[in-house]
Amino acid sequence: MTHETPTDSNVIKPKRSLRFKIGVFLLIVNMPIGYGGSALAAAIGLKTRHHALGAGIALGIYILSWTMLGLGIWMAGPEGLKLVKDLCRNWFKTTKVASGTANDSA
Repeated sequence: MTHETPTDSNVIKPKRSLRFKIGVFLLIVNMPIGYGGSALAAAIGLKTRHHALGAGIALGIYILSWTMLGLGIWMAGPEGLKLVKDLCRNWFKTTKVASGTANDSA
């Protein structure tokens, strides 16, 4: 009897639900919208000399980004959160550092 190992062509990827896809999308766009939108609102406030308006818009965008994060985690679940973490790690070429190494700050 031969032992067969699955190849990449034999691996079937699970079908992702629309809820999962929307959750992953919200997790991915959360930070760019939060930081970019807040910076844009602050710039608008400075340019128009209505600092309170810029701060209010920035606060609204900040709250929106946290809402997107919460909805994304709820919709995508732990599997989606892990997927987004792995995607971000690959995009920014970061590696996990084991706890207790020389890189720990304290």
